[in-house]
Amino acid sequence: MKNNLLVIVVLFITTNLFAYTDSDLDGVADKYDKCKNTPLSDLVDRRGCTIKSLFTDYHYDIVYGLNYADAAQVSTTNIDMPSFSLRADFYYKNFYLQTYSSYYVNTDDNGDTQNGFYDTFVGGGYHYNITKKLFLSVGVGALLPTYDDKVITNNTDYKAFTSISYIQNNATVFGSYSYTIINDKDTNNIVSFQDTNAYSVGAGYNFSDKFYASGSYNFTNSVYKSVEDLTTASVYILYNINKSKYFTFNYAHGLSNSANDNSFSLLIGHYF
Repeated sequence: MKNNLLVIVVLFITTNLFAYTDSDLDGVADKYDKCKNTPLSDLVDRRGCTIKSLFTDYHYDIVYGLNYADAAQVSTTNIDMPSFSLRADFYYKNFYLQTYSSYYVNTDDNGDTQNGFYDTFVGGGYHYNITKKLFLSVGVGALLPTYDDKVITNNTDYKAFTSISYIQNNATVFGSYSYTIINDKDTNNIVSFQDTNAYSVGAGYNFSDKFYASGSYNFTNSVYKSVEDLTTASVYILYNINKSKYFTFNYAHGLSNSANDNSFSLLIGHYF
């Protein structure tokens, strides 16, 4: 009898534990939660609805991504380049910090596969609200040498960047510029590296509170002196699923022979 009672108690506890779900981690089970996806920094009532936001000055997000690019037009070998990325952003008032890393898996025509991490970016910046319609952002960062190359000595590169945007009603025009100091070295003296300039200009439109789309022209120097500059045309889409989740899609087409023919990225983000 005692054994039967013990089994019943264990089954009851186990069933209730596995049936309990709290997707937004506010302490209120989903089946009773009347306000879904409340931020972790909010105090909630027994219905799961916000009573008070503890931290109004800062927030952060985590972004997961799937990326793909095919071979540049100058390549004689068809190389598929899928990669998986993870990005984290932290915002305090107008300041922000960011880190970004991606893991690639490359397969060529011969079935040979290479995989590993690209360089990891860490940096930060500041957003200026010049007027109600004009916005400026400046920042600096470093590309940490997490990419393993058998020929090149991969060192830390440094980057400075700025962007400006002007918003009129639902339309936006924007531009950006960055300069990267390349410290990589070729141990066999086969290729020469150079610092790079990059810029982008484009326009976008907010079709609704949830949907935004833009197009841009992008230019950057190759890190190799012997390779022509890279130019692409790209389309960007942002869709807000709800107040804490969103996804973006970006497609770029190579305009120069040195750029990848086609590349895209699909990112899913979560605000906290």
